[in-house]
Amino acid sequence: MTLLESTRTGQLHLRFELRRGRTVLTRDLQKAPLLIIRPFELPCGTSMVFVVSPSGGLLGGDHSDIRVQVGPGARALVLTQAATRVQPSPSGAAATQALHFEVAVGGRLEYYPERTLPFAGSRYRQTLRAELEDGAELGLSETLASGRVHRGERLVFAEYRSQVEVWRGGQRLYLDQWRLNPGEQTRAPGTWGQLDYAASGVWVGGGTVQRYPAVPGRLATGESAGGAVWLRAASARGPQLDADLNLAREQLRAQLFGAKPLQVRR
Repeated sequence: MTLLESTRTGQLHLRFELRRGRTVLTRDLQKAPLLIIRPFELPCGTSMVFVVSPSGGLLGGDHSDIRVQVGPGARALVLTQAATRVQPSPSGAAATQALHFEVAVGGRLEYYPERTLPFAGSRYRQTLRAELEDGAELGLSETLASGRVHRGERLVFAEYRSQVEVWRGGQRLYLDQWRLNPGEQTRAPGTWGQLDYAASGVWVGGGTVQRYPAVPGRLATGESAGGAVWLRAASARGPQLDADLNLAREQLRAQLFGAKPLQVRR
């Protein structure tokens, strides 16, 4: 690895712990271009942070390393300030991101990043692994655009890969893999149809889902063999997808976590 390449590796390592009845950030390791705004305490007691990047997006060869630990009884919410823009990669190198989450018994971690927006000719690969202790709670979602649709860049990125794994006590509860390599054949009707925005998510909690959110033709939920609750959604419009996802997310949070709706002010 050259010196130039090493300077493009961003790191963000966070640890949240419960101190005197409040969730506090006890570890904060940052290496540009990954940064966080100071933690904000929500009315429900959850500690919220926004991940920000001062750069114009991810370039080929960039790597992001994000690790979040949540201690017993602590509650953390991690959001991103803006969409993840994956820039074109003339060299063919992929921008990569690795996320590793650890949640202790009685802890809760939620990670709801903004949309990933792959530009024409871009390559992006992401892995996310969450390790939970018994009694830990987790909520994750991700959304993807087919490209810069309003600029005519629909399914013209070079590659998009995402792998999400959730483990508890040595048992894998959930595995989700996306691998998209657009080419001439993927521009034919039927690949994504007329839909340009997609989402997936997973939630693990101690509650029971009595009513699974669903929107015919747009959103479905269910349960994995390991007991994790999964979500799939798609839409022709980004705002519609976001509205469907937010509503379903709050319904699942209420049933699995016994949680009140998130009150996030951007």
